[in-house]
Amino acid sequence: MLKTALCFVLCWFAIMELHAQKVGLVLDSYVSDRWYLDKKLLEDRIAELGGQCIVDVAYGDPDAQVELSKKMIKDGVKVLIVVAVDGAKAAEIATVAKAANVPLIAYDRPILSNDVTFYVSYDNEKVGELQAEYVVKRIPTGKYILLNGPVVDNNAVQFRKGQLKVLEPHIASGKIKLLADFVLADWGEIGALMKIDEFLTSSKEKPDAIIAANDALASGAIQVLSADLLGKVAVTGQDADLGGIRNIIAGKQSMTIYKPIKPLAHLAADLAIKLGKGQAVAGKTKFHSDAITINAILLEPVVVDKSNYNDTVVKDGHVNQSEIIR
Repeated sequence: MLKTALCFVLCWFAIMELHAQKVGLVLDSYVSDRWYLDKKLLEDRIAELGGQCIVDVAYGDPDAQVELSKKMIKDGVKVLIVVAVDGAKAAEIATVAKAANVPLIAYDRPILSNDVTFYVSYDNEKVGELQAEYVVKRIPTGKYILLNGPVVDNNAVQFRKGQLKVLEPHIASGKIKLLADFVLADWGEIGALMKIDEFLTSSKEKPDAIIAANDALASGAIQVLSADLLGKVAVTGQDADLGGIRNIIAGKQSMTIYKPIKPLAHLAADLAIKLGKGQAVAGKTKFHSDAITINAILLEPVVVDKSNYNDTVVKDGHVNQSEIIR
């Protein structure tokens, strides 16, 4: 009798898994620790809603991401979520997904195609504005360096656009001097370290502020600041990762932009399940880039510094107090 009941339960689970709505998730890479959390939150939420999340990673290769996405579509996922390596290259994924009638969600980074079903992220131009506003408020007159990620990630373009939107009037008035405007090949700290080291070695002028687009770039810059500059140069960041928070507490980094991952991951998961069932989705706005117009849901980013990290990233469980101390 017990064996029969056990067999029934196992069969039931097998049937449920077989009929679970499959959602494909194709990540860029794990260059930032945050992507492990995005992955887990998406998997858990999709499972909670009765779906099954199939995950693959392109490891920074845009061509590989296209092929992985095509395979997922061919294998029968009902919805595809993509963190684009290259927003323009990923347009190929959108074309294939539309032809297969598979809704495509561009997660955190836009895919530059009108065939994208939804783009879910934070207001990334606002991210750049907040970074620049924070620094200008504290250093209204001084020498600045911009440090941004690759243009193949349209978010990097949006960050820089927001930064310059705030800075340009101050540059025009002569209050701020832009020493350098660096656009790097990737989001890793090594490239930022090398670029800032090269600048500091070759230039007689030293920055009062480095507006770094994310915490990894900020970390790279911080590592090559001399003792007389460390803690005196205002350095921004983004992602509120553990290293960034530690640098803020140590006085090496001024602030970071916190884009809570759980609301974004849950939004994407809920949206995926609804789209897979053919249900209507409310709360639409539009994302525009040149000739591209995409349905979007954009959340509001949050400034985090030494004064409020406990009430934001620690309170939310984004980072653990014991990890910060350790």
